Amino acid sequence: MADMEQDAERIRKIRRLKNEVYGEYGFFYYVPMAESYTVQVPVTVSCSYRRCLYCDLNQGMPFRELSLDEINANLERLRVIHEKDIRPPRRFLLAGGNPFVLSTEKLLTVAERVRTVFPACEYISCFARADDVLRKTSAELDTLRQAGFDRLCLGIESGSDCVLRYQEKGVGRAENAAAMSALDAAGIRYSAYIMLGLGGRDLSAGHVAGTASLLNAAHPFELTVVTLVLFRGARLVERVRAREFQRMTSLETLREGRELLSRLTLSTVWNATHKTNLFPVKGKLPEHKDLLLRRIDAALEEMSRGDVKQFELRRWQNWGTE
Repeated sequence: MADMEQDAERIRKIRRLKNEVYGEYGFFYYVPMAESYTVQVPVTVSCSYRRCLYCDLNQGMPFRELSLDEINANLERLRVIHEKDIRPPRRFLLAGGNPFVLSTEKLLTVAERVRTVFPACEYISCFARADDVLRKTSAELDTLRQAGFDRLCLGIESGSDCVLRYQEKGVGRAENAAAMSALDAAGIRYSAYIMLGLGGRDLSAGHVAGTASLLNAAHPFELTVVTLVLFRGARLVERVRAREFQRMTSLETLREGRELLSRLTLSTVWNATHKTNLFPVKGKLPEHKDLLLRRIDAALEEMSRGDVKQFELRRWQNWGTE
């Protein structure tokens, strides 16, 4: 009985500590798919840019950097949370919209502290914008790699300048290409986020062509493929209501994804299992490309004959647990 009471007390303690660590992020706290099983260390809240037309992922929260004292306090809480894990944590994610915007000095200090608290740390990942990467010199990127930074998650979204300008991404195709090249040169691995439907019907063809050519010249270890979601607080809503932006249907975005996949020649992982996608598929390229295309074609044929609503309901059922 005493053991059960101790276990129950520890569960309550861990819940309290997790709320203290992550409570500021709100209900829809987003973690990159490629790093969903890492230990997340809060270092920033929201995104430093916050002007993308399509995005309200950070729920309107202002951007802020956590102080080193706050970061240290959270690491101590995380140490308690994970002190009885069967295996010591090895993979870590700096939480926030784009923590790589922090100065190199601060990122190195955080990395040192993470390794002090968790000596088994193998690498540290985080979300990054292309301009975050480009503000760092090649020497800084090399130093960050040596400190354990790896597997960054880049929000590329599109390889079309027209789409990126329309969505007010703040960077263009050239910056995305330069950022990926800089990470390749530094030996820092990265996944690239790609968003289907981002150009709407009008810019879809350019979105596919530009994104395929951009990616075929890059070396991401994984492509995280998501579909445009119309967030309630995003400014894109106004343009949809004004009929300026023509949203694509679910079947149209699936066809767009199929067309993009058909044009890819690089070696990577195609991961389209995110809940925003109508039909989740994942496989290694180029080995599984033909198989993935056949599966998408079969799904398109089936959905064209049936009720797409059932597929829509299925993909949104677990959105809150992403």
